[in-house]
Amino acid sequence: GDSVGTQPQQSPRQRIIVATGCLPIRVDSDKKTFELAEGGVNRALRTLKEVELVGYVDAPYADWKWIKEELKKINWHPVFLPKEVGDVYYQDFSNNLLYSVFHYMPLPMHSAENMSDAFHCYMVANKEIANVIANLWRPGDLVWVHDYPLLLVPNLLRKEKPSMRIGFFLHIPFPSSEIYRILPVRRKLLDGVLGADLVGFHIHEYARHFESSCVRVLGVQSKPNKIVRGNDHCQIMTCPIGINPQRFLDALKTKQVQNIVRQLQSDYKGRKVLLGFDRFDHIKGIPHKLYAIERFLKENPSWIGKVVLLQIASAWNKKAPKSDEYQELIRQTHEIVGRINGRFGTLSSMPIHYLQQSVSFLQLVALYRVADALVISSIRDGMNLVAHEYVACQHGKHGVLILSEFTGAAKSLGAGSLQVNPWNVQSFGSTLRYALEMPAAERERLHKYAYRYVMEHTTRHWAKTFLRTLRSLSPRHHDLDADKSKPERLNYQQVATAFRLARHRVIITGLQGTLVPDEAANKKDRLRRTPSYQTTLHQISEKVKKLISKLAEDPNTTVIVVSNATREVLSSNFADSEVWLAAENGFFLRRGAEDPHWHVMFDSIDLSWKERVKKVFQYFTDRTPRTFISEHETTCSWHYHDAQRGFADKQANDLMIHLRGGILSNTSTEIQDTSSVIQIRPVGLSKGAAFQKIFNHYEHWARKIARSPKSAMYTPTGSGGGLAGGGADGKFSSEPSGTSRPVDFLMCVGNLTKLDEDLFQVVNEYESSIATTPRAKSPRVDEQGADTEPLAMRKTLSSPTVTLEKIPGSSDQYHPSWQPPSPPSSPHIPTQNTNAREVPPPRPGEGTPPTTHTPLLDSRVPP
Repeated sequence: GDSVGTQPQQSPRQRIIVATGCLPIRVDSDKKTFELAEGGVNRALRTLKEVELVGYVDAPYADWKWIKEELKKINWHPVFLPKEVGDVYYQDFSNNLLYSVFHYMPLPMHSAENMSDAFHCYMVANKEIANVIANLWRPGDLVWVHDYPLLLVPNLLRKEKPSMRIGFFLHIPFPSSEIYRILPVRRKLLDGVLGADLVGFHIHEYARHFESSCVRVLGVQSKPNKIVRGNDHCQIMTCPIGINPQRFLDALKTKQVQNIVRQLQSDYKGRKVLLGFDRFDHIKGIPHKLYAIERFLKENPSWIGKVVLLQIASAWNKKAPKSDEYQELIRQTHEIVGRINGRFGTLSSMPIHYLQQSVSFLQLVALYRVADALVISSIRDGMNLVAHEYVACQHGKHGVLILSEFTGAAKSLGAGSLQVNPWNVQSFGSTLRYALEMPAAERERLHKYAYRYVMEHTTRHWAKTFLRTLRSLSPRHHDLDADKSKPERLNYQQVATAFRLARHRVIITGLQGTLVPDEAANKKDRLRRTPSYQTTLHQISEKVKKLISKLAEDPNTTVIVVSNATREVLSSNFADSEVWLAAENGFFLRRGAEDPHWHVMFDSIDLSWKERVKKVFQYFTDRTPRTFISEHETTCSWHYHDAQRGFADKQANDLMIHLRGGILSNTSTEIQDTSSVIQIRPVGLSKGAAFQKIFNHYEHWARKIARSPKSAMYTPTGSGGGLAGGGADGKFSSEPSGTSRPVDFLMCVGNLTKLDEDLFQVVNEYESSIATTPRAKSPRVDEQGADTEPLAMRKTLSSPTVTLEKIPGSSDQYHPSWQPPSPPSSPHIPTQNTNAREVPPPRPGEGTPPTTHTPLLDSRVPP
């Protein structure tokens, strides 16, 4: 069967607890029986086997006991509520208010007036259901909450059981943030959903709307497929639901269905059959479908008497007929049906057969089989599994699927259907004609695609995909901003000893916040953080510059400064120094004073997006006081650290939404939002990636200038490539290659920020191969610019003179008269890459660089 149960690798005790707003049953109090309710989602939930199902049941108090006993036999757990609470929770708030807003229908004023009382009942019901789940749950169980009646349950469970693994799936559309924001309880509903580890939607559009609403309503941070809120995060995924097609294929073989099919074929002999099977409510677009039929018959009189629309409209909301809106929809529908039948009908046939009633499952399967085309005209719909069911029943017959473009199914079955805009009546009518006159080969082609999709993307596939993702997630409640691998305070004596004993040393350091203390962050006058002041923020003190330069003069020590600063800034600090400079996160590399040329370390990149990004940045700069734009050759940044908190954060979130969903959606770029700076850079351009390429370049260069064992450098496992490529498995070892020996001292110093974390992660890959690898980080600086680390650590890392004076030389103490040995005499050897060319440093006042950089250095080591 098409079922989902415990997986083979699971513990026998692990279960799946599924929660739904209302259990899919109908209770007959007189007969003390219940029957299973139909509907796409209901049928999908019933295919989940070996699960504990929890949900509300609308029944009189006298029936509670026997219902609970009967449902317990199949591991269903009913939640009962007082009638006055249950009706408001499920009918008024969930199915009338939330359902309408989520389907882009305006919120009536009388609903807004009673919102507080209705939401109270909604909250009570969610708490009762959450309590039942919490009592059932055992460590290791998965909890899967479904749909809009239970939006508060994930967060209620999270507060009760912090370690619970919770998933949430929304089966209806999530509206645009402009629509969602009209809800007075908008914050509470989003808070409730974000209690889940994983939130699922049918299509990407719904997920994007949810992320946008979270950002604009809650002010949280949105990352690709993730919502981050302080120390918490919630994963977002799209996972379209399917059906159990085998159930429909098996039903087609039954005698009952075959008899119904023969009867229908006899009744409509000589006529094409269009089928409409919809729940009767506003969003299904039944009037739109009728208007299209009327236009089709008016423009194609030759089809009169040769086509019939069987429209089945099943009631779903027992309280809906009491509403004025529902009564108006009934009146409008009956009026259109009567007008069309009166105009185009004959004594022997009517163009529309309209039934406002439910049909049995077997009757539905027969209708699917007989119909030449299925017409779905929803003006907004979550998925609409009727389309999948029709496709399954048309196997071998190749009926045409006419699908509204506003359904979720249009994103899945679009290539196997004819899509229509229900509001464009003329085009809709033309599509009906094309469907009826479509050649057999075209019908077969469309059906073949749709049928393959339906058979592959079943309910089982949907559930397994979601639950597998939920199981694979790491624990959600941890501090994303905290560095779990934060090292202990640097031991000066240990570093000095290791340095003295090492023969081949590499020191990698940052610039801002490492060699240059972040003094501007502590200044009271934050207005000084302007574009013109940025250069001064990167100026190294003469004392630090002298120490770093002296350290770099040691022939066995290579100092590499990796920074997001420009080539001009780094050159101004180390103009005549032997320090290696990696500008703009390592995109450009200069190998000390002996080789003053700048080399490009990455392949060709497209920078055509920069002009568009600058226009967007300028738009937000004009509307956000105390913000500014900074532009480098490969990146573009928007700074809002001096702007008013709250408002600036909201602007930053809106900016990222605009960039991700607009001009950057199809570009090879990534967005970094760290330390109140939004930076756009090419994908893969990071300090970690630069570290690998620089080491590859370093090994090649070292072999050119020295062939003795003392000049041997760190080599990867395998032959050929340098550190950028590694061995066949990408791992690195300390085994010598040829005359080479590994680097035996590697120290990396940088800020405790996310921008530097990728560098530390890459460096950690080499720790097992290097005897001593001290790791040091500069102190964390909070949003107000205050250091959050102890003073001793801050002084050690922000003032390099404290440690660097103890490192050079062969003794434990620093002597001012110490001078490094003279480097071996060696002429400058240019790169062997015949396609290479040096990039001249930029001059002040020159225009922007070209939008595309050509790789100047082949990252592979020549044989």
